[in-house]
Amino acid sequence: MVACDFSKQILTQPDVFQNADIILIDLIDERFDLVALPSGQIITNSSELAESGLLTDSSVHGFKLIKPGSSERRALWVEGMHKFLSVLELHNKLDRLIVNKVYWASRFENSSDTIFPVSLATVEKANQELDWMYKELEKKLSKHQFLHFPVQLLTSDEHHRWGASPFHYSEQYYKAALAQLDSIEPGHSTKGLLREDSTPKKSLLISEGATITVAACKSESGIFAHCSLVVDGRIHESGEFAFYLLVNGERHDVRWYEGLPDARFPIPETPGELTVMAFYQDALGEKASCKCTVRPLSF
Repeated sequence: MVACDFSKQILTQPDVFQNADIILIDLIDERFDLVALPSGQIITNSSELAESGLLTDSSVHGFKLIKPGSSERRALWVEGMHKFLSVLELHNKLDRLIVNKVYWASRFENSSDTIFPVSLATVEKANQELDWMYKELEKKLSKHQFLHFPVQLLTSDEHHRWGASPFHYSEQYYKAALAQLDSIEPGHSTKGLLREDSTPKKSLLISEGATITVAACKSESGIFAHCSLVVDGRIHESGEFAFYLLVNGERHDVRWYEGLPDARFPIPETPGELTVMAFYQDALGEKASCKCTVRPLSF
């Protein structure tokens, strides 16, 4: 893996994907720093690079780390994306590209006494960067070239074979991913992956008066939140929504942006006032938010 990172052979030896029916991209490893070497080469500061001991070798010095989220890192990422997509297009493989659109989980699939391996702030920061990269790819690719998952599937498996991690997901996620990939017929365009939510819809713009409302209730089985967009007195329920669950004003749980106006949260063990914040993001990246108190469900 380290050797391939140095050589960038996928850009110079396209025969490696010449017979590919699907070229699957996963951005989870974009969490690592980049290493800029004095030679001008740029590689990923991956776990495999650390295991190689290269950067601790006495002959290697003067390198620089480039952090995710920095303007320099983003500029390099966009440059690399354009190079890779150009190679695929040159060899008529761009329509075989599929992006695994996932986000870091913020909780385990099942209730647990185990402390989640990373903080909510770390999860949010990673997901913000993933969201930026997906939006850059969406400028170049069609909607049907992304695997989509309901937020309920993006939970962490506490007993995952590779250990507990915000990107070691529950078994149901892997089954859903495989089912979507299996729906693509070998030798055909990825247009076979069309989903119900991939039909283009007009994004309601905040600048045109779109506002958001939210309501949340609590039952024995969890906390349920629903939000709607309101424009000129009419209610709309399509768009990109995110939710925070707050306990005594502090963020406790998060549901990242998805095309779903609903969210479900486990009931926190920490006592206190429960509040839900909902967010809407339009096609221009503008955001609107609102907040409500979680009410007990009564019949």
